[in-house]
Amino acid sequence: MTVTTVKQKMERYFGPSGILDRGLEGFEFRRSQLEMAEGVCTAIASSVPLLVEAGTGTGKTLAYLVPAMLSGRRVVVSTGTRTLQDQILDHDIPLLKKLVSPKIRTVCLKGRRNYLCRRRYREFSYQPSFWNREEARLFRRLQKWAERTVVGDRAEIGWLQDHFQAWNEICSSTDHCTGQQCVDHSRCFLVRLRAEASRADVIVVNHHLFFADLALKNQTEGEVIPDYDAVIFDEAHQLEDTMGSYFGIQFSNLKLLELKKDLLKEFGASTKRSGASKEIVRIAQQMDVLSRLLLHRVNEHPGAQGRFRLDTDNMGKGFAETCRQTVHALEQLAGLLSSAGNGEGTVELLARRCIDLAGVAASMLEQADRSLVYWYEVNQQAVFLHGTPIQVAPIFRERLFPRTRAVVLTSATLSIAGSFDFIKRSLGLPEDCRHLLLESPFDFGRQAVLYVPKQFPSPQEPSFCPRVAEESIEILVKTRGRALVLFTSFRNMRDVYSRLQDRLPYPILVQGQKPKRALLAEFKEKIDSVLLAVNSFWQGIDVPGEALSCLMIDKLPFEVPDDPIIASRMQQVADEGRNSFYEYQVPRAVIQLKQGVGRLIRSSRDRGIIVIFDGRLLTKSYGRLFIKSLPPVKVVHRIEQIDSFLSSISASELDAPEKSPLSEPSPSSREG
Repeated sequence: MTVTTVKQKMERYFGPSGILDRGLEGFEFRRSQLEMAEGVCTAIASSVPLLVEAGTGTGKTLAYLVPAMLSGRRVVVSTGTRTLQDQILDHDIPLLKKLVSPKIRTVCLKGRRNYLCRRRYREFSYQPSFWNREEARLFRRLQKWAERTVVGDRAEIGWLQDHFQAWNEICSSTDHCTGQQCVDHSRCFLVRLRAEASRADVIVVNHHLFFADLALKNQTEGEVIPDYDAVIFDEAHQLEDTMGSYFGIQFSNLKLLELKKDLLKEFGASTKRSGASKEIVRIAQQMDVLSRLLLHRVNEHPGAQGRFRLDTDNMGKGFAETCRQTVHALEQLAGLLSSAGNGEGTVELLARRCIDLAGVAASMLEQADRSLVYWYEVNQQAVFLHGTPIQVAPIFRERLFPRTRAVVLTSATLSIAGSFDFIKRSLGLPEDCRHLLLESPFDFGRQAVLYVPKQFPSPQEPSFCPRVAEESIEILVKTRGRALVLFTSFRNMRDVYSRLQDRLPYPILVQGQKPKRALLAEFKEKIDSVLLAVNSFWQGIDVPGEALSCLMIDKLPFEVPDDPIIASRMQQVADEGRNSFYEYQVPRAVIQLKQGVGRLIRSSRDRGIIVIFDGRLLTKSYGRLFIKSLPPVKVVHRIEQIDSFLSSISASELDAPEKSPLSEPSPSSREG
C-alpha cells in the first residue's frame, strides 16, 4: 500500500466531512488523530514496528481501531487495564462497526480467573464454606447469575465485591483445569470463548493476559490467544513492568497452603486408596508446617517488611534447610500422586503442581539463571519469592517479533524530552522501528499553569512535609478544594493528611479509606473534595470537569534505588558503560511524572493548576528534562501568580457543562 493510498484511505474516515465526522455525533477533525491512523495503517500493512506518543485528546483509540478493522488481518489489541478492555469492546467497537465494517468479528479475552468454572462451581455449591454471613448472602445472589450467564464473565456482576473470597473457589484456574477430561468441557465458558477467538478478526486483551499467553506459546494446549498477524499495545509505557511478571518464576507459602487444601479435599475422606491416601494426607499436613516455617525464617531476617534481594547466604541456614525440606516433601507427594492417579485428571493435576512447585523452590535456592534477579517480599501472613528478568528486551526480540513485526506501541507517555531512545532500548525494538510524536490538541498554555515554588525545603529535609501542608492549604482555599494530591510514598501522604485534617472546609478523602472505585466516585460527586493518593492513582484515572481543577505532586517520582529489580537494572546499565541514573532512573521518573500530570487536563474545557513541590526541577540539571517532557504550560514560581491565572478564568468557563464525550476522546480513548 503506497503512502498516497494510505493517506486517501484514512482521510476518507478521519478527515473533515469524512465517514466518522458524518456518522459520529460531535466528532471533531483532529490532524494528530489522522496522522496516527495513517501511521498505524502503514505499520500493519508493511510489518514495520511503530511507536506513537499521542498526547491527551488525540483520540488514539479510534486512530488504531479503524486501521485494525480495515486491515483484513487478525489484530490483537492489548490494553493496560481490563476496564479499558471493556470500554473498547462495549463502546468504541459497536460504534465503529456500523460505520467501518459491519461484518467484522470481535471478541474480548481476559485472564481465566475472570470466568466461572462450571465444575468447580457445582462442587462448591454441594458443600459451600464462607468467611462470613455476607459472603453466603452474596453467593445466593451469584447463583441466580450463574444459572443464566452466557459468557461466565465476572465483569457482568458489578455488584460483587472485589474481595469476595468464594470466587477463588469457583473461578477457572490452571491449577484445577482437567481439560478435555472435564465433564463440562463442551459447555466450558473458556473453551467456547477460545473457539470464538479463533474466528475473530479483532481480539481485545490486556497486557497481563497477552504476556501470560506469550510465555505459554508452544506448550501443549497452553496458549489462549490464537495466532495473530499484528499487535497494538495501548498504554505501552507499562510493558517493561508487566512483562517481567510472566517470564520469571514465583513461589509463596500461600501456594503450599492452597496445595494442602486441595490435597485434603481430594484425599482427606478417601476410603478407596487407604495406604497411599494416608501417606499423602500426612505429607500434605506438613505443608502447613513448612508454610509457617518458611514465613518465620524470612521474618527472622532484619528489616523483613518490604522488598529485598534474596541472598541465600545471608538468609541463614534455617531458610535454606526449610527450602530443601519443602522440595523433598513436594517430590514425595508427586511420586505418590502419580502412583495413585490411575489416569484421574484431578490427581494428575495435583502431581503436576507438586513437580512445578518443587522445581521453582529448588531454582530459588540455586539461583542458577543469571538473567534473573532473585528477591522476596513479605508481610505478616505471607512471603513471596520471585525471580524476575533483569532485561525484558530479549523477550520482545525472541518471543514476539518472530511471530509478527506488525507491532504498534502507543501511549501518552513514551518519550523523554521528545526522544524515544529509552523505550526503544528497554523493549529491544529493532532499528527500523518508526516513531510518531503527536502533541495534544489541547491548549495547555491557556488551560493550565505549573507552579514550582522557589526557596522550598528539599524532599529529604524534616520541614518538607510541614511546608507542603501549609502551601497546600493556601492553594486549596484559592481553588475551593477540587484537588487531587499525589504522593510518592504512604509516609508523606499520612504526614500531610495529619496536618490538613480539621483545617480545611472541604471533604478530605484518603487512599485506603475505601476501595479505589468508591473513592473516585465520591471525589467526582463531591465537587469541592480533596483526594490524597499514591501508586495507582498516578495513572489510568479520568476525572474531567471542575471536580479536578488542581493537581498537586509532592516530589519527583524517583523509584527507590535499592529496590532489588531497580538496583539490578541500574547495575546492568552501569555494566554497559552508561550512566544508570540519567539513562534509567530519570527516564522512568519522567514517564511517571507525565502520567501524574496527565490527570488534570482531560478535555478542551478543563482548566487547572499543577503544583510540584520539588525544587530540583529548578536547581538540578535533570530538572530541564522533566520540564521539557511536560505539556507546554506556563511555569510560575510565586503563589500570587496562581491568583492571576484563576482570575483569568471566568466562572462560566469553569462551570460550563461538558461537551458530548464524542466531541472529546471517549472514555476509552482518554490516554492513561
